[in-house]
Amino acid sequence: MVIKSWLFSVVLFETFIYVYGWGPAGHSTIVRLAQSQLSDTAPEWILSLTPWHWHGNLSALASWADDILYPNTNPTGYDNWQWSRPLHYINIPDWSCNYNHERDCVGDICVSGAIKNYTKRLETELDDIQQREALYFLIHFVGDIHQPLHTGFASDRGGNDVKGHYMNGTYLTNLHSLWDSGLLTTRLHRDFHSNASLYYDHIYKLMINLPSEDNDNNIEQWIDDNIKIVCEHIYFDENNITMNATANFTLGEVYYNRSISIIEQRLARGGRRLGVLLNQLAKTRPQKSSDQKNKLSSSTIALIVILVVEGILAIAVGIIFFIRYKKRSWEPNSFALSSTKE
Repeated sequence: MVIKSWLFSVVLFETFIYVYGWGPAGHSTIVRLAQSQLSDTAPEWILSLTPWHWHGNLSALASWADDILYPNTNPTGYDNWQWSRPLHYINIPDWSCNYNHERDCVGDICVSGAIKNYTKRLETELDDIQQREALYFLIHFVGDIHQPLHTGFASDRGGNDVKGHYMNGTYLTNLHSLWDSGLLTTRLHRDFHSNASLYYDHIYKLMINLPSEDNDNNIEQWIDDNIKIVCEHIYFDENNITMNATANFTLGEVYYNRSISIIEQRLARGGRRLGVLLNQLAKTRPQKSSDQKNKLSSSTIALIVILVVEGILAIAVGIIFFIRYKKRSWEPNSFALSSTKE
């Protein structure tokens, strides 16, 4: 029994690394960047699909699609979401260095297919629960597709099996983990005092200075950008030797310095593209009769209820006073009649 539990933990840990993209800091940064660009009716729409206690802060849900998969973050329901694991990434043949949808995303079961599916669902008149689920998946998957190793080689599971040491660390890490969070953690610690808000300000400046491009809506181009980084940069160590799963790597300052700017450009582009997508969806989504502009707000309803109750109380009080008045008005006459008879 102990051995089975240990094996389960190992498998779960490895899968955990494979599915997670960017880590919470990266995903949150991308969603926060996207929200900074919302216009017209988009902020109101996002607010309507965000739990009230987050006050419209969609970045708080940026890692929801990861959190639902694991017992430590979803102890009572993680089994119900295992079907969504393959939606976080794309596997391509080693060094093919091109994306073929029919070959690499069979049945739309990949991150590209998931983005298209949940975009379509948000354009369809579904109930609020399904709309929320679609939105939370979408914001996460747009983040995933901008992490280059989420369009990685099939044989090493997007760099998870390429292992080694980073910055003279004594423990083994892997290439996927470095690009998810390891390199970002170094950057945050060294230059931003581990302050995520300061780092967000830095990436925001990068985003607003990005040149305008026509491919902000072209998911295939996003994938091609990733694959170019994978094939021309990620797998080459500091001596320009190709890394693979057969030997452990040793990476440090040289690899970090040439990689961190690429990561930050991907975060900035991911934030801008997600913002563009959310603004488009806010305009094209079905305008249901239950939308905020077509229904009474909760405060208005509460006011109406109060006024109705006050009106009923006023009528009741009026009736009571009327009865008492009539009763008093009859009492003298009754006395007079009885006196005459005597």
